[in-house]
This record gives sequence, structure tokens and C-alpha cells, in this order.
Amino acid sequence: MSLEQLAHVEVTSVSKAPELLSRAAAAIYVISHDQIMRSGATSIPEVLRLAPNLQVRQLTSSSYAITARGFGGNQGDQNFSNKLLILIDGRSVYSPLFSGVYLDAQDVLLEDVDRIEVISGPGATLWGANAMNGVINIITRPAYLTTGTVASAGAGNQEQQVDGRYGGKLNEATAYRLYGLGYRRDALELGDGASARDPWWKAQGGFRLDWSHAHETVTVQGDAYHAMEDAVGSSDLLVAGANLLARWQHQTEASQLQLQAYYDQTEREGPADNGGFVLHTYDVQIQQTLMAGSMNRVVWGAGERVNSYGIRNSTALLFFPASRSLTLSNLFIQNTFALSPTLSLTGGIKLEDDPYSGWVWQPDGRLSWMITPAAQLWAAASRAVRSPTPFDVDVVEKVAGTVFLTGNPDFHPERVDAYEIGYRSQPSPIVSFSVSAFFNHYEDLRTVETASSTAFIPLHWGNAMQGNTYGVEAWADVQLTDAWRMSPGVRTLHKDLRFTPGASGILDVAQAGNDPSVEASLRSALDLPGQLSFDASLRYVSALPDPRLPSYYELAARLAWQATHALEVALVGSNLLHARHLEYPGPDGEAIPRSFRVQLRWRP
Repeated sequence: MSLEQLAHVEVTSVSKAPELLSRAAAAIYVISHDQIMRSGATSIPEVLRLAPNLQVRQLTSSSYAITARGFGGNQGDQNFSNKLLILIDGRSVYSPLFSGVYLDAQDVLLEDVDRIEVISGPGATLWGANAMNGVINIITRPAYLTTGTVASAGAGNQEQQVDGRYGGKLNEATAYRLYGLGYRRDALELGDGASARDPWWKAQGGFRLDWSHAHETVTVQGDAYHAMEDAVGSSDLLVAGANLLARWQHQTEASQLQLQAYYDQTEREGPADNGGFVLHTYDVQIQQTLMAGSMNRVVWGAGERVNSYGIRNSTALLFFPASRSLTLSNLFIQNTFALSPTLSLTGGIKLEDDPYSGWVWQPDGRLSWMITPAAQLWAAASRAVRSPTPFDVDVVEKVAGTVFLTGNPDFHPERVDAYEIGYRSQPSPIVSFSVSAFFNHYEDLRTVETASSTAFIPLHWGNAMQGNTYGVEAWADVQLTDAWRMSPGVRTLHKDLRFTPGASGILDVAQAGNDPSVEASLRSALDLPGQLSFDASLRYVSALPDPRLPSYYELAARLAWQATHALEVALVGSNLLHARHLEYPGPDGEAIPRSFRVQLRWRP
């Protein structure tokens, strides 16, 4: 796609209504289908490395920490990445047990992904609690765009995979597709070069059915997966689940009405002394977009989600009660008012009834000024929360049979007031760029507190930290020639956190997240003669402060040859600058070895 075509890509995650990327009043980066295919990535976390406004780090062979604007977790202090919402085709995949995402349970056939919209900054007014620092919306293509057969297979020193998809039409109005994928990912390494002994295997299959007629469309889709992961020092871990989603849309010139419902089941089962859980999620949402005259666009909606779970407690980690049914209800409304042909104001609010903290309100206001048809200046102010979870309220941790830490029945939602300003422009046909600055004020961040002034244990969770973060995010595309595009990106983060009066302060403020202050990337996409293409991605990550990890550079590359009209052959290399490197300090992080893979893709 040309830079002008990229600017005119429609996005939906900023306002829950279609709008051009060039007019979206948010720090949004779109990972296109072509970028995904040329990256050589085979998993969602590795694809998300393409977004310059995200922080992605691999911890083990199956686990990643992904965040926007900091708070990526501090594993040793039991603080996990829990302020970023991820959706797959409108289905939220964050875990209500701890507000984070089990990324080893999330897969899609990357061949069928249309785009991934990555928003850094709060999206809670539309998407709800836990869209505190950002939203990732993975959007797959409708079935009528994926007819025919696609198959791919790859093998290398760290990964072996195979996947395929077949799509067709039942009639002029109805299209479908079926897919399957499977892979084995080898163990990472310990600091001394020995195997971490944590390889894993996964198989997944699914379908999508789309029906469209006149002003109506219906989508039904689902997935099922089964994985086995080796756990260091214990037996295998089972990860399994399935989901089913149905969506009905009715559209006229002045209105779009959508009704969506989905069911999701996921389970994780370890050996007898490690526990496990089964989680059932039922979700129903209604949403309507209305054009109220020529100057107002109103989006409103409501929804209810029920999370029903049962936990098999281990000897060291227990939940009381071990089962609950948590109901989350919400109502939101947002209006975009055209003050002039080039100036628009958006205001909205979401009311959410959380099962632990009751009703919370999350407002948002955005101002967009189209200085020229190719240049936009925008500003935003918003509030978002991270709701309490069973891990905050119900958990009991034991050491040698003694209660060491407990949850807090009075745990408050974590809150952020966020202020942003951004500028997006395409000053020429060969250059486009986006830059945004943010200032966030956080309150009631989770801390570890002592039992009392005279007793140390049992420790408990508290809300005794607050403070500010600020930084800049910028990226660009430069079309050097018709065949060569360069894409630099950088993000900075400064954190000024402090304990509130009366806090124990037994852990440093780094317990809120061990985050680098600077990340930068440079991607190159080059088409060569002879049906060859070469893609490379260089990234820099500054030092992690506590626990400390030195700064590093890393490089990934892919050389592809379109051997025939139907067959593509590619050589993919990852982590090419080091024999092995850490993205998080041990023992919670494992060393990632240099890897190579040969990839075949067949599409007749």
C-alpha cells in the first residue's frame, strides 16, 4: 500500500465507528496485513513487536509481557502486565482473574488477519475497565475475502509449525472458511546456556461464516485449542479452551445497529500441587451509531458480562472462595460534534458496575483539528481504571504452610487521569509521520503492605502508591524508492512514582513495573529483482532499572523468494545479534537463543 492508501485505512477502535486513520484523534498505529506477512512472525506477540507504541518482551518460551506506556510488570514482586486490553474480533481476551492476558492461549491464523489497531493511551470510555493504558484490536478478514486454499509450513532450530485454511461460498450471500494450525516451540535457555526445559505444543482450529444481504450482515465464528507446556521442575501444564461468537449488524444511511454475543471457555491445569482453573465467560453487547443531523455522530451501547470460574487451589497459592460468578455491566455514550468542517469535538462517558467496587465512571474528551487535508492536530483528556480482581481480593499465599500474603477485601480500583496531544501528517507523497506526547497521573496503584506497625506478616495488597508518567511516541514511514520503505519509531517513558503517607514501602516503587525509559526501532522493507524481497527490523531497548538488565540491540530479518505464482520460500532469522539474550532478568526471564527457520507458503 502507498503511504496515501495507509492514511486512508479505516479504523474502528478509536470511536467504535469507521473513520480514516488520518482523522483518528488518538495515538493509533495500524499493523497491516502486508506487514504481518513480510515480518516472518508466527505468533501474536511477535507480530505486536511491529507496533512502535508497544513494549513487548519475552519471558519464557510461552509467556510474554506486553504493555503500552509502562507498567509492564515486575515478576519478582508478583506484579504483572495488567493495564492493556486485547480484543480479537470484538471478543475481549483479558483474564478477569488478574486483569492480564494469557498470551499462550491466544492465536489466530495470521494469514487471515486484516489489520491490528494498536492504541496507546486509555480507551476505557468505549472499551471499559482494563483499557487503562491502551487497546489492541485484532481484526480478521470477512470470509468472502478469504476464499480458496492457503497452506504454510516452517521448520527451524527453535520452532516447527504447519497451518492451513480453506474458504468458499455457499451462495452469493454466504461465505465461510475453516482453518487449522499447529506448532512446537522449543525451550529457551538459562543464563549458563543450559536448556530451560520449557518447550510447548499447540493445536488450534476454527471457522467463520458471514452472511450479508441488503442492509444486514451476520457473522458466526469460533475457535478451539489444546496445548501442553513443560513446566520447569514439574509435570506438563494443560492449556485448552474454545469460544463462539455471533454478531448481527443492521445499517442504514443514518444508523448502524449491532448486537453481539459470545461464549468463551478456557482452562489451565497443572500437576496436583500446582492447581488450575476453569473460566466460563458469557458476554452480550448492543451498540448503535446514529447520525443526528449533519453535525453530530452519537455512539451508544450497553453490555453485560458474566465470568464464572472455579479454581483448584495449590498448596502455596489459594483463593477463598475458590469459585465465583462475577457480573460486569456497562453503559456508554459518546458524541462527536463537528464544530466546523475541520474542527470536531468528541465527548463520552462509560458507567461500569464492577462486582468488587460498584459503579465507576470513565469519561473522555477529544479535540481534532484538520489543519490541512493531510495534517491533523489532536488533544485528549480521559480517565480509566483497572478493576479489582480475585488476585487482588481473594488470594492467599503460603510459604512452608504459613500464610505469607493475603488479598484485600477493600482493594480499590487503580485510576489514571491521562492527558495527550498529537500531530499526524503526510507532508509529501513519500513521507508520513505521527508524534504524540502524554502525561498520566496515577492513584491507588497496588502495593505490598505489612500486617501492622508491629507485625510483618501476613502481608497484604494495598493501594498506597501514586505518581506521574510522561513521554513521547513517534514513528514515520519514508518511501525512499518505489521498492524500498524505511519505518523508524521511538518511544520514551519517564516515571515519577511515590508512596502515599502510611505506606509500608517494603518494596521499591519499581514493584509497579520494571520498564525501560527508551525503545527505538527501524524497519526496512525492500523489493529486489528476481521476485525477491528482504525485510529487516532493528530494535533498541534501554536498560531495565530494577531488577537491572543492560540495554541491548536486536535484529530480525526475512529473505523471501516468490518461486512460482503459488509458492513462496522464505528464510527467517530472529535475535541475530547475539547467540542468546535476555529481555527480562533471571530467574523470571530466560535467555532467547538466535534462531533460523525456513518457511514455505502455498497459495494457488
